[in-house]
Amino acid sequence: GEGLGRAMVRGGPEESAVNLESLTETSGEWLRGTGPDADIVMSSRIRLARNLAQFPFPNRASDSVRGEIEPLLHEQLALRPGGKSLHYLRIDRLESLDRQFLVERQLISRELSEGHGPRGVGISSSENISLMVNEEDHLRMQVLRSGFALEECWRDIDAIDDAIEAGVN
Repeated sequence: GEGLGRAMVRGGPEESAVNLESLTETSGEWLRGTGPDADIVMSSRIRLARNLAQFPFPNRASDSVRGEIEPLLHEQLALRPGGKSLHYLRIDRLESLDRQFLVERQLISRELSEGHGPRGVGISSSENISLMVNEEDHLRMQVLRSGFALEECWRDIDAIDDAIEAGVN
C-alpha cells in the first residue's frame, strides 16, 4: 500500500509540512518500557475532558460552530500550554490511512478520526501528550508515560489544563 502522507502542521504564523511517516521510525516515549515498575505496568495515562462555556457540546454543535471552536483552541495550543511545544494537525484534512496510524499510536481516538467538521490534535514530539479538538468534547487531553508514572502524568496534564483555562473559559 501507499505510505503515510504529509500533513499540514500549524504552529505559528506560517504553515509547514510534517511527514507522518517520520513517526514510524520512532516509538512514543510511553512505549519504551523504561518508567517506574515497567516490568509490571506498561504505561500510565491520564485523560481530561474540557468544554468551552460559550459553545454547545460537540454532539450538538454544527460544523460552523465547530469551525469557531477549532481555531480558538488551536490558538491556545500554539501558546505552549504548560511549557509544552505541540505539533498541530488538522484531522479533517488527513487521509484515512494517516488518521488510522494516529489511532493505532493512541495519539487520537477513533471518535476523532471518524468525526465530522473541523477538528485537530496537538501532539508533543515525544508522543506522550495529545490534545484533541472537537472530539466528544471540545478538548480532550491525554498524557501518557512509560511504566507506573501517574504523578508525572498528573503534573503535566494539570499544568497544561491550567494554562489553557487561563486563556479560555
